[in-house]
Amino acid sequence: MALAVIAGSLTWVATRGLGGDLVYYRTPSELVGAGDELVGQRVRLGGFVVPGSSGRTAQGLRFIVRDADARMTVVGTGEVPALFREGQGVVVEGTYGRDGVFHADTLFVKHGSEYRPPPEGEAATAAVLEGAP
Repeated sequence: MALAVIAGSLTWVATRGLGGDLVYYRTPSELVGAGDELVGQRVRLGGFVVPGSSGRTAQGLRFIVRDADARMTVVGTGEVPALFREGQGVVVEGTYGRDGVFHADTLFVKHGSEYRPPPEGEAATAAVLEGAP
């Protein structure tokens, strides 16, 4: 009986601990589909930056994130990573506004997990760090 209690307790601690470390993000389709349910809440949004959509404004960096079915305008006020570029995956963290715009204060760039050192005698570039050919 004591072993069953200990095993059950360890299982509960392991699943609770792992569940707290998982971080999910919503897609533009999910945010649009949620309607007013997620307005004003802090969430993460993930998708691809639409080519030709990014630019600086007085509010910060403005760009459009898309998935297969929807697009969403993002205004980022936080620091922009050096690897940010159009056409690649991003995850932004912030709030979804009543105006239909996602107001982000944190921007993460999704990039390849493969590192290739630069050719001998050349400095590292973003393309090398991303694993691009």
